[in-house]
Amino acid sequence: MQDLISIESTLGYNLPDSYKHHMLKFNGGSPESKNCFKGMRIAHFNPIKYGNYTLEENIEDFKELLLEGFLPFIYDWGGNPVCIDLKNGKVYFCPMDMGDVKPEFLANSFKEFMDGLTEDCDY
Repeated sequence: MQDLISIESTLGYNLPDSYKHHMLKFNGGSPESKNCFKGMRIAHFNPIKYGNYTLEENIEDFKELLLEGFLPFIYDWGGNPVCIDLKNGKVYFCPMDMGDVKPEFLANSFKEFMDGLTEDCDY
């Protein structure tokens, strides 16, 4: 829990409770079967602090590219982040095509995003 509090302090925003509960249970990892959302295949959830592609690393790596308050918490098979807008809790896909990021709305909340995961990537 202390690592999540540290992330919140670094960002200056509170993380959604549903996201915190998910991270305390799984701390990253790859979805086994339900790994698609609206045709996008999820590669990996970013771990909090330890492991590969941590939240801390992503916050630092993407700070110049993403909008303020965007937390890159998942990436797709193309290496593009999915972000929670910590100002309103909405979830966006942030394609990194040629360095120009245009967030695409996915869900109204982390919970809605997670509830919308499916096994079928056809959209």
